[in-house]
Amino acid sequence: MIKRKLEELIDTGSRSRILVYACSLGLIGLAFMVWSLFDQGWIPVMMAMSVGQVIGTVSLALFILVIVIDLQRATFRPSIPPEPPKPEDD
Repeated sequence: MIKRKLEELIDTGSRSRILVYACSLGLIGLAFMVWSLFDQGWIPVMMAMSVGQVIGTVSLALFILVIVIDLQRATFRPSIPPEPPKPEDD
């Protein structure tokens, strides 16, 4: 079930929408971590190290998913141009 959903997301997913989710989750995870810098009680630190890390990891996974989608849709061209045809000797 999850594999089918993931394949469907890769085939039909909007890269810009996924990227917006990745950036939003990254900012939320960063907010948890910054909160633990300003309020150094045990609750903010635990929230940053557990919830913030999970949210940041999901953000990274979504970003990597966008890269995978781009690589699957890309057309690769060789960096070295092909050699011109040699004249035939008659």
